[in-house]
Amino acid sequence: MLAKPFFFSLLAGVALLSATPKLTAAQEILKPGQFEWQPERAPKGPILMVVSLDDQMAYVYRNGVQIGRSTVSTGREGKETPTGVFTILQRKKKHESNIYKGAKMPYMQRLTWTGIAMHAGKLPGHPASAGCIRLPYEFSELLYGTTRNGSTVVITEKASTPAISKKPASILLDSRGAEGSKPLPKGRVVWEPNKSPEGPVNMLLSYADKTVYVFRNGIQIGQSPVALTLSEDMPQGIFLMLEGVEKKSTLTGEPLHPWSMLALHGGSPDNAVDRLRNSIELPKGFGQIVKNVIAPGTILLATNDPSTEATRSEGPLNVLIPEVKKK
Repeated sequence: MLAKPFFFSLLAGVALLSATPKLTAAQEILKPGQFEWQPERAPKGPILMVVSLDDQMAYVYRNGVQIGRSTVSTGREGKETPTGVFTILQRKKKHESNIYKGAKMPYMQRLTWTGIAMHAGKLPGHPASAGCIRLPYEFSELLYGTTRNGSTVVITEKASTPAISKKPASILLDSRGAEGSKPLPKGRVVWEPNKSPEGPVNMLLSYADKTVYVFRNGIQIGQSPVALTLSEDMPQGIFLMLEGVEKKSTLTGEPLHPWSMLALHGGSPDNAVDRLRNSIELPKGFGQIVKNVIAPGTILLATNDPSTEATRSEGPLNVLIPEVKKK
């Protein structure tokens, strides 16, 4: 079974979260069709691909380390490539467009069922596609051998670089503060894992709703109220759990994973994971429930924007837009 689309539409481009220099600080400008590929820099871990529309570049990170970058050609005027956070839905080495008859799309990796994908194609040095992300042929083949269904692709206006948390942390730990010392979450916990028994798990934390939503395989399986301890400067960004365990929690004994982060709307550069964890309170037990279903590769999007029935179908924040694969 193919995963349902997991898609967030971003209000603005993703910006650099950390002031830490890029891992490849002196990267040279690539000419159309050129790319770099160094998979040995991070042999394993979840993949995060960032596509910059302004730069016409794609950057590939594995476990938070850049392993490749390439020139691209995205959607031309009137056929713009949408920005947002996507997961790969379908992959085919040989594919022909369902929309443009006869258009070959080698090493196709689908991002939406409505025609947006990554694939090999011509790179003239400027946006020229009908919305897809064209890649150099050899790079598309190498990328295809590295990604999988469910891998994350972030399409932004501006170039961005993920920063790795300085120390591992668990974002959704239950509160261990003295009773009455912190605000209590208000609302009802919903947990219905049988709605989607398996597949990748991703989460949305809406500060406007004071709610965290949990999705598995693109289907909502739970939600919980959260209480906010900060009234402003809440960290907004895309948080990706990485492979590796550096230590265990002193409170629960659970293993703690490092996280990679991309900030939304600029964001604050320092200690985003710690600030996020210290800024929210969850109902007792919910953090443990979530911990049992998340794994390296899980995404949490934290945003000031609301998630309502209206904004899920139209408006600035579209979450899990219902798209049905045409037969």
